[in-house]
Order: sequence, then C-alpha cells, then structure tokens
Amino acid sequence: MRQLDGAAGIRGIVRQLNKGGLIVAERRLNGKAAIVTGGATGVGGGIADKLAAEGAAVLIVDIDEAEANARSATIRDGGGLASAMEGDVSREDVAKAMVDRAVDEYGRLDILVQNAYGVMGLQDGSALETTVERWHKGMNLLVMAHFLGAKYGVPAMQVSGPPDGYDPGPWKGRGIRHGDPPPMEIGRIINISSVHGLLQSANTMVYETGKAAVNGLTRQMAIDLGPLGITVNAIAPGHMVTENLEKLWSEVGNEAGFHLAELQYPVRRTGTPEDVGNAVAFLCSEEAAFITGVVLPVDGGLSIQLQENIVFELKNYIQENPGLKTFFDGGFGSGDRR
Repeated sequence: MRQLDGAAGIRGIVRQLNKGGLIVAERRLNGKAAIVTGGATGVGGGIADKLAAEGAAVLIVDIDEAEANARSATIRDGGGLASAMEGDVSREDVAKAMVDRAVDEYGRLDILVQNAYGVMGLQDGSALETTVERWHKGMNLLVMAHFLGAKYGVPAMQVSGPPDGYDPGPWKGRGIRHGDPPPMEIGRIINISSVHGLLQSANTMVYETGKAAVNGLTRQMAIDLGPLGITVNAIAPGHMVTENLEKLWSEVGNEAGFHLAELQYPVRRTGTPEDVGNAVAFLCSEEAAFITGVVLPVDGGLSIQLQENIVFELKNYIQENPGLKTFFDGGFGSGDRR
C-alpha cells in the first residue's frame, strides 16, 4: 500500500473538481476516502451516495459489477468522487484487494463501511433445519467479512494518518493534561447490523446469529482500535424500503398491508437507505470523534416498544382490513430484510 501525494492523491482530485466548479462548499468528509461494501444498491447505495455528497471519495465494492458501476457513474455525474470494484468481500484476497485499490486510487483510506449482504435463502430455518454448509456460508458473509475488512483496512488507515489539514486544536482538559495527545481521526469503521441483531425472529438462526455477532465484533474492535485513533460503531436498521423491497411490496403487498408496517413504528413510517446514509455520515464526521462501540438503531423507534402492546394496538386495524397483504406473504427469499 502506498500513500499518493499532490495531484495524484485525493486532494489533487478535489482541486481539479474545484477548478471545474463542481465543489462549491466545504463538506464534512472532504479529503477522506471511503470503502462501502455492498454499495451498489439498497442500504449500501444510500450510504455511498451520502458519503460522496459529504465530500468523500468512495470505492463501491459489490458482487454486482454492473450495478456498482452504475452507482459510481451516477455519483460522478453529480460531481462526486466514486469508483467501483467487483468482489465477494467474504474472501480474504478480495478484502485485501479492495483496500489496495482504494489506496492506489485515492491515496489513502479513512472510512470502511461494511454493509455487504447476500444471505437470502441461506438464513431460513432453526438449528434443526439449517445445514452445516449454509451455516458456514452465512457466517462468512455476515461475520467473517467484517473481520477481514478490519484486518486489511486498519493498517491502511494508520499509514494514511489524519486527513490533510486536520487540526485537533489544543490538548484540552482544564490544565490537567500531560504528555502527547492520543492518535485521533485516523479512521472510522461502520458495521451494518440490523434490528435482527437486537431482537430475534423465529426460524432464521443464521441471520439472527450473524447480526448479533456483528454487534459483539463491533464492541471488541472499538476497544482494540480506539488507542489507534480509530472508532468502530454499528448501525441497526429497521425495515428499509430498498429497491428490492419496493419491488416486492408492489408485487406482493397492498396499501393496507404497507400501512400496517408503518403503524409498527412510533414515527409512523418505514425507513429509507437515505436514513442509514445520514447516520453513517455523522458517525464518520469529526462531530462523532468521541463515539465508539455503539450499536445505533436507525429504526424509527421500532425496537424500543413492548412487543405485546404493539399486537394489541394493531388488532383492530387488522380486523378492519381483512384483505391486507404484506411483503411477508411472498416470503423472505426475494428481498432484503433490512
């Protein structure tokens, strides 16, 4: 891995865009480079869009090369910095290659968002139905990929150091500070978990276990990497209406069924990829420098409610709408659960 200087690095690219009038204001993530795994569509696409809008250069890594290229092209058309790479991030060679690609292309690595998700059809079943093969494949996709991303991403963040122009200001503390300050603003890792890692559903053991493991992995990494100047947090999305779920709702559900989903959220709406992107951008900003090891629900309040109360509160609505249909009626096999 190497850090690029001058016009070859990210600052040089930003200067060139400024000359063309494409960047008009200082944004929270200007000068930073990010990797977003699974960033072609859905939640990952919303994250990639937001990070780019905040000024970061974004490498989108996805198994769907065509969609990844399309997303990066859209970002560039809007004046952002983005490129795409095909790959299965549960493989060690891909995890290493994506970090090398980001550093070679943008000169540094500051942000790693681990969102890649592809276990549809693998997660169904309890311990009695799940095969050993499905278990290992699911754990590789849901958990192993996060370990590999950090294993190769953290050294690149350390080599990169703080973004150009970063000024931590005086070492504060009412006069009691001594010695040199610890490393700061070296990097951010955001792991995308799920409300399914906080609250379990029946007969989906691989998915539920994997997402709960992401939460534990996040806290462990936060302890280990904090002294290096790297914060590690997780986001637990609720029901996010991605492109896939929008299609599934249209094919299987109806308006009454969708409103039933909305009524389960205190904010009375389901989520969007943009909602997750906004949370990720905040956690990657300097404003979140003292936040680490957090599993942040971005779920409109879904997970704070007493479940039995929700059932009783929705009973009348269900009785009044006997023809309602939800995306559940089509099964989980063809849509993103988040």
